[in-house]
Amino acid sequence: MMIEKVVSILKNSTGLSGWKINEVRTESVELFFVKKSLDTNRGKDVSHLKLTVYVDSSEDGKKYRGSSTSEIYPTMNDEDIKKVVKRLTFSASLAKNEYYPLARMSEKAKGNVVSNFDKKPLEDWIPDVIDAIYKNDKYKEGRINSAEMFINKNTTRILNSEGVDVNFSGYSAMMEVVANWDGKGETVEVWDDFNFSNFDPEYISGIVDSMLKKSKYKSTAVKTPKVKKGTPVILAGNTVKTLLSYYYNQSAASSVYNKISAYKVGDDIQKDAEGDRLTLELDPYVQNSTLSAPYDSDGYSLSKVGIIKDGVLKRNWGSVRFSHYLGIEPTGNIGNYVVSGGSKSIKELKKDPYLELLSFSDFQTDSITGDFGGEIRLGLYFDGEKVTPVTSGSLSGNIVKAQKNMYFSKELQEDDNFVGPKVVSLSDVSIAGA
Repeated sequence: MMIEKVVSILKNSTGLSGWKINEVRTESVELFFVKKSLDTNRGKDVSHLKLTVYVDSSEDGKKYRGSSTSEIYPTMNDEDIKKVVKRLTFSASLAKNEYYPLARMSEKAKGNVVSNFDKKPLEDWIPDVIDAIYKNDKYKEGRINSAEMFINKNTTRILNSEGVDVNFSGYSAMMEVVANWDGKGETVEVWDDFNFSNFDPEYISGIVDSMLKKSKYKSTAVKTPKVKKGTPVILAGNTVKTLLSYYYNQSAASSVYNKISAYKVGDDIQKDAEGDRLTLELDPYVQNSTLSAPYDSDGYSLSKVGIIKDGVLKRNWGSVRFSHYLGIEPTGNIGNYVVSGGSKSIKELKKDPYLELLSFSDFQTDSITGDFGGEIRLGLYFDGEKVTPVTSGSLSGNIVKAQKNMYFSKELQEDDNFVGPKVVSLSDVSIAGA
């Protein structure tokens, strides 16, 4: 096997101080739909092996560690691999990062990633996928224009020179939907993509129905009106995930070490908050996440950990490397973050006039400054009497400022690696170009 060959060569190589191998085998089914028919069906079975070499050095009594990474291809022979190892060793010797240890083999992971995709071969899921996608494609004026779905089974093995040797498997699926609605004089189109790791037909058909309804709203949307100052702006869907990623990124050990976060353990990160206070934890076993895994890319065993409780930072999280830099116990790199629901229901948050923003052309949150915003693709404006679909204009704000009057819905959503409120209500933001 290729891994055994690479390990043998590494053990007989000179000049390196350590190594790590990440191998991922991906089996997939790829489906392409046009209108109501499956246009293309294809699959693949490929393996990727990445080798990282570490070289230690010292200068003025201080120890450093450099690293360099390259892919090892299946067609390489022994001489080819030796050349790669030699090149990586040289490259790593030029880098001088503060020294850090590699992950070591410890207790086994506390669980496995569970997916019902494991119940039968990937190709046998095709009829179920077709039924789920087209279940709600039933409107006279609206329809699915096209759709794509990729279902991947990923089998991972991680080894290093410190004795780590772990393997696990998981699934990742991606669906992209383009929906059309016949408006007055023109056809409106909306699109979006979604990631998940468990087959839930109601989830898939719900996505399609939501996309068709958005295209219907868009067909009658008017320009976003100028809203009164203080009118709550409600963010919904994956925008909530992007907004709250600020806290996930700011609490990372890498952010603290690189001085792009000023968070300190024990800090009240929501000083003077009058709205809901944030509680955030990391969970490597979120059921429908494509990032769920029992080990991180270093082979470090993962488990659930609380990070922020009622607005207070309880601990930082991070890899073996950056945790070592901060002198804390590693959590490993966990890609899933879970935010608790808030004090009000969606119905309560929508009691008075509001502007709900359903989608943007490109909503972003700056993980350093907390600035967020995007161009409004679709929203719903409630003036106290009726709800009107709206479009155009842009949203901007800063979460550090806006968190003073921020409210989370009691109702939760699952969006790949995020579990949290379905909607977030903000009052200290700006709507421009309306």
